[in-house]
Amino acid sequence: MKTWALASFTLRQTIRSRTMIIGLVISFLYLALVPVLSSSSGGSAVVGDMEMKSAAGRDFLSFAMGGLNFIGMSMAIFTTLGAIFTEVDKGTILAVVTKPVHRWQIVFGKWLGHALLMAGYVLIMGLVLWATVSIGSGVFIWHFLPAIGLVMLNVVTMVSLTLFFSTFLPVIANAIFVFLVFIFTSNLRVINAIGQTSDNIFIVTLAGGLRMLLPVSEVSDLASQILMGQSRAAELAGTETATFAPRGWSFGYEAVYIGGAILLASWVFRKRDLG
Repeated sequence: MKTWALASFTLRQTIRSRTMIIGLVISFLYLALVPVLSSSSGGSAVVGDMEMKSAAGRDFLSFAMGGLNFIGMSMAIFTTLGAIFTEVDKGTILAVVTKPVHRWQIVFGKWLGHALLMAGYVLIMGLVLWATVSIGSGVFIWHFLPAIGLVMLNVVTMVSLTLFFSTFLPVIANAIFVFLVFIFTSNLRVINAIGQTSDNIFIVTLAGGLRMLLPVSEVSDLASQILMGQSRAAELAGTETATFAPRGWSFGYEAVYIGGAILLASWVFRKRDLG
């Protein structure tokens, strides 16, 4: 009950925040512009026979899902940056820790509030996109549902990582560090290309291992493969250099990653002097 009360308070507080309001405005603009953006990027129109409609719908949803994934993860970061550090810095956390509640409950309650909000946001946005394509084309692309579930897992991962760093890093330092990790793990194609060109298995393995420091890119590729189908995903990947083949177990690793981040956050916060 105590944990849920903290989660509920965190959820309501975050919904009213300026960051969340700005994020929602950007999201609505994205929903309005994504058909134009998809068309200009070479996406197919949803016309023709059933097979063509299904292929066009998958292309459109794949493009839209990529943008939603990025917006959702960005919102997850910005809304969670000061979840703990700012309250400790201002002393407002003392109103909670002086009550009969464990510190791990504070961390878990805040994580749960942010995770539910951001996962719910992605789910609603994803269902709107899916329903729009389904109604417009008359084709229900059911593979989009597990794919959007993986995007939800991604935003929860970003909430977990940002919350962990918020236990000991100020807001600006937290933002810089999280984005650096995200950018680094999302742009390992150069290292992978060197390994593939030189046929060096060590470098290829190193690139794949470094990518798992933050598995959101790996899981994003897995979501695209589920939605598009392996052959279509391979066809699109063939136009890029040094692409990574998504590993099927990566979503399970990401779930463990989330749990580890929460445990580490609880441990760090328990050790921290709040005086």
